[in-house]
Amino acid sequence: MKMIGYYNGVLGNLQEMQIPMQDRALYFGDGVYDFTPAYNGKLFAIEDHLDRFFHSMEMLSIRPYCDRETLKKELERCVAATESTEPMAVYWQTSRGNCRRNHIFPPEGTPTTLLITVTPLKPLDPNVSLKLASFEDKRFQYCNIKTLNLIPNVLAAQYAEEQGCQEAVFHRGKFVMECAHSSLVLLKDGVLMAPPLDDRILPSITRKHITAICKTLDVPVEERKITMDELYEADELIVLSSSKLIARANVLDGKPVGMSDSMLFTMIRDAYFRMVEKETGYRIGE
Repeated sequence: MKMIGYYNGVLGNLQEMQIPMQDRALYFGDGVYDFTPAYNGKLFAIEDHLDRFFHSMEMLSIRPYCDRETLKKELERCVAATESTEPMAVYWQTSRGNCRRNHIFPPEGTPTTLLITVTPLKPLDPNVSLKLASFEDKRFQYCNIKTLNLIPNVLAAQYAEEQGCQEAVFHRGKFVMECAHSSLVLLKDGVLMAPPLDDRILPSITRKHITAICKTLDVPVEERKITMDELYEADELIVLSSSKLIARANVLDGKPVGMSDSMLFTMIRDAYFRMVEKETGYRIGE
């Protein structure tokens, strides 16, 4: 498939695209982003992702580059430009503008920016389990906003890589937050448990979907503070993200975890896969 880049209305080959050096995303990470997969050329759960994207801009007082429907059409145009129906990773971000470097906001009327990339997405193998590594959460108190400021997440992800793991689990003291670039939930005694959403946790779209699915399956859902010790006692430790969708973890800090309620995990996972297929026509695992 063709890899597509887009910047402020200009669309082209991703590797040939250029952006201005004074974009505030480069200086300050002064912007927000979102991501969703596309299957069979269709953006998955796009309305949920647009909700979060526009809410993130509102929380940082960033004026949208364009309205919601225009953004959706531009994303669809970029997907169509790949001339492919393979699974795609669709990423977009906006910054506060392209202007002279200054910590305070740009002058009133400075146009915001919009960047989009569309690249191949490796198909999910639903049978692969993940290894996790814990990492002290030193992020600031805007984790609920999907900002471009991701250095702590980068450091955590690199630490996990160096430990031979696929994801890092953020914790503040004994309490679990989320993963470096995923959400984290667990199953215990037939109950789906998740840390409460606040300014230290990103409101995951996949977590939202899985929570709703559990309610339709009559699986109780409990949001409360979860300790690191409880992760080791969980029947299933589950990593959720738009790219991974839903995956089990079988190791945390070198110790075996979860993998003891395959029936319930599979029921929830398969219901989510059916949701993806219904919306996009794409069947996971084929």
